[in-house]
Amino acid sequence: MAKSLEKEVHIPELYELNHRHDKELHNAETYKERILERSLSKNIYQNDKTAGFLDLLQPMVVQMINGNVILRNWFNWTVSKYYDRHNN
Repeated sequence: MAKSLEKEVHIPELYELNHRHDKELHNAETYKERILERSLSKNIYQNDKTAGFLDLLQPMVVQMINGNVILRNWFNWTVSKYYDRHNN
């Protein structure tokens, strides 16, 4: 299981007790490698220069999405502010 910020800020035994029935039904980490490739037209990636530029933009787009997850937690009082397992 991947390290979770929520898990690191709690007492390990207490965290395991509270989350022993959680099941990972989805893997939200898969979008990080190919989000632009899956979101944009295939014709854009036919040009090598454009494809290279979009590959450079990839980490910035992922960082923007992760920033929105933090904001979502900040204004949603029903979840812990350290919850990071959203299905984006």
